[in-house]
Amino acid sequence: MATYHLSLKNGKTGTAKQHADYILREGRFSSGRRAEELVYKNANLPHWAMSASDFFAHADKYERTNGRAYSEFEIALPNELTHEENQKLVNDFVGKHIGNNKVWAYAIHSKPATFDDDEEQIHAHIMFCERVVEDGMTKAKSPSKFFKRYNGKSPDNSGYKKDERFTSSDARDSIKKIRQSWEDMVNTEYTSRRINKTVSCKTLKVQRDLAAAAGDNDLADFFDREPQEHLGPALAYKTKKIIEENGYDQENIDNTLDKIYQMSVKAFGVIIDKIQKARKAAELKYKKQIELERKEKEYSEKRFAELTMSGEIIRKDFVKLLGSVNNQIKYNESAIIRIEKTITPIDQMPSKVLNIMTSGKFEKLQKEGEAIISLKTRLKEILSLYGPKESMPNNIRAEYNEKGRSYRILKADYKKQDAEIHSFISSEAGDKWYKKLIKEMLEQSKDMEDQKLNLLKLNNEYRELRKEIIEVGRKINPHLHYRMKSKYRAPELGNGASAIFDARNDINNLLRNIINAGKENIRRNKMTVSLNSRKSSEWDM
Repeated sequence: MATYHLSLKNGKTGTAKQHADYILREGRFSSGRRAEELVYKNANLPHWAMSASDFFAHADKYERTNGRAYSEFEIALPNELTHEENQKLVNDFVGKHIGNNKVWAYAIHSKPATFDDDEEQIHAHIMFCERVVEDGMTKAKSPSKFFKRYNGKSPDNSGYKKDERFTSSDARDSIKKIRQSWEDMVNTEYTSRRINKTVSCKTLKVQRDLAAAAGDNDLADFFDREPQEHLGPALAYKTKKIIEENGYDQENIDNTLDKIYQMSVKAFGVIIDKIQKARKAAELKYKKQIELERKEKEYSEKRFAELTMSGEIIRKDFVKLLGSVNNQIKYNESAIIRIEKTITPIDQMPSKVLNIMTSGKFEKLQKEGEAIISLKTRLKEILSLYGPKESMPNNIRAEYNEKGRSYRILKADYKKQDAEIHSFISSEAGDKWYKKLIKEMLEQSKDMEDQKLNLLKLNNEYRELRKEIIEVGRKINPHLHYRMKSKYRAPELGNGASAIFDARNDINNLLRNIINAGKENIRRNKMTVSLNSRKSSEWDM
């Protein structure tokens, strides 16, 4: 599901001009990294305003003290659309929910997502003045009158009346309707472009309840989480910097999370939420894929049963289905290999946990220990070759002295660090943390093992399906005798690619035999058939 965001904010007198400069990337925001994020900007202004910033500067000056100088919609735009398509979408939103009888200015910004540089985070800021300019922008009242309090008894001598949709007792309903409208607008764009995504303005709780009521427990579980908290630009930048410096892969994630936690508990919580959301999304996608494959299998079995009964041979059905089955087997085997690479062996867990607890010091200490052993070995070797120092050649004596100094320094440093680490991990807090990390790592390994077993089970089902498809070919022509080669059986993980390649060749040969024998059977028994004459090379999958 795509990301939905629409919020309405208000700005007090004295802040409007600066905020307009910010979203439009003007004034002190007109250069640097911020300016590069601007995609497009547009405005609807009265005749006397030289720019949007100029208009909102007058709002700061003439609106009442502590009054509302502007309102602003902030909306997330679909990054599957082009900038031009998003520009049209924003124009449609402004025309529908603000109108040209109000002053407005909007800007579209685009920047890499905070935690994924490959994903574009495109959004729009839409500032507007709530006053309804009934006589049109070309005849709008002067600034000194424009922002005056409205007087129904003397409208010509007072300011413009404000749109009360967002300040009255019905404000919540008005905003709710606009949020629903934006959901419909985005989903209409997705549908018209055949993009298999949707957005929803509903809360996670409502979406979860709807999925549960529809019997989709997997989708309900996906929505069963807390709403994600917004970090803000400064904290997001610091968090991203820690991730870039320390890594976000399986090997470094624990150390990175520890540093984020030390920097900000709030940022740590947001990252954990993101990880959980991504994990739930991956699980949902996997379950949906399994369900789709189950339905495809049922359909395939039914279809081939019909083919057997009618005696028809449809070449493309054989080729397409067998090709997809083999491709899926190959894909699952690759996934199994990837999973095995990410599982931490039990004998390596203590070292990995200690390295996480000491922020990499344990691994560094291990390397220092190896260096000490190497130096000690070399010193013994020199003594065995050249005897006491007094009898050594000058160059050898110099090497012996240098390596001896290095050995003593390294050994002293090693003992000191080893004592510090040992004291830390032997403490009550260290021991508790160590057991906690070991437990988490074991649970993670178990989850990965379960995924691996599920894939192995799925592949066995695919291989059974493949056998059934071949049996259909035999039933079409009972005189066809084809014995599967031993190499065609379930391949082991190490040689999955070559086994699939051999299987494809076997299937190609089998299909040629089925078609050739089927033609003869059809001629003898006058069976109905739909067959096209093809060159043998076209059987290649």
